[in-house]
Amino acid sequence: MKKIGIYLVYVLAVVFIMLAFACGTIAFAELGYSAVLVFTFGYAFALLSMYLIFILHELGHAFCGYLTGYRLVAFGLGHFILTKKSGKFRLSRTAIMKNVGAQYIGLKEDESDQSIILMLSGGLMVHLSLILLAILYGFLTRSWYFAATWICLNVSFLLINAKPVGITDGAKIWELLQHPENTKYAYLVLRHSAQTLLAPQEYDLKDFIIPVAEDAKGSFAESVQIFQGLVFIFDGQIETAKKHFQSLLDKTDNAMSQTLSQLYLLHIALLEGDHEKAEQYACNRGVKSFLSLKMADTQIMQAWYQFLVKKDMDQTDKAIKIARQNMGTSRLVRDEKRYYESWLAELEKKIAEGV
Repeated sequence: MKKIGIYLVYVLAVVFIMLAFACGTIAFAELGYSAVLVFTFGYAFALLSMYLIFILHELGHAFCGYLTGYRLVAFGLGHFILTKKSGKFRLSRTAIMKNVGAQYIGLKEDESDQSIILMLSGGLMVHLSLILLAILYGFLTRSWYFAATWICLNVSFLLINAKPVGITDGAKIWELLQHPENTKYAYLVLRHSAQTLLAPQEYDLKDFIIPVAEDAKGSFAESVQIFQGLVFIFDGQIETAKKHFQSLLDKTDNAMSQTLSQLYLLHIALLEGDHEKAEQYACNRGVKSFLSLKMADTQIMQAWYQFLVKKDMDQTDKAIKIARQNMGTSRLVRDEKRYYESWLAELEKKIAEGV
């Protein structure tokens, strides 16, 4: 039933997106434009509205964060990110996450309260507010098709972001309501995200690890467990890391935690020379998606996979080149960067020696 409910939410979200584009087109048709211009302006209006709503969603997080004592660390728009450090703003051409139109990251000095829930709710409140404003606009102007475009878009985004599964705002809010003790993990994950943007080479991944109870549930607790598993790998505790990630994979129902567990089990299989296991994990759709990311760490893993398992030197060289290009600007913290640079150097040495 849970899966059916999730699929229904996605179907409804897509239906509302389609309705938004249809309403945008009809709105311009009513203004008397030609067929070509109707579709051009209608689709452009819907697309620009989508992007503007993405921005307003994140500004909602920022506003609620400001009200509850958060200080701005980063605000990303497309491929650009604005970071604030020591009172100074810096704009750089680096996206926070792949396929994210906009994203806000803030930090709070007092990490003991539950106000993080209000900050997480900011985006959802923006969608509700925009729906009400669009309805008001429709009544005042009688331009219901323009209003309906924004109503449908915001209903779609509200459905996607409010669903209590995955890595959505709704899922995070539901997790913290069900497990208030996970607040400490949530702040730790936020601090890690912030520091990777502000000063990644001043911290190690182990600085963002605290003990997590074995029966802890939720994406925030699992994120800290993933940090712990990576530190095991960096320290050469491969068997411990394998058991750790396998245990997490067996117990979690979070899609992102499942994908990351399999990604690092692939990493371990490559270290152990277990080509069959490596192929098994690499065939996972989520893992494939991560291996396609043009980030230093994932491309180094891709290079080892192509070299050891696929025996494809062209793809190996391609991955190495991308890894080298992105290593200098990577958001890897100190021990992560040191480890992956060493692992890449080891691969290049093997290739040079013709092993």
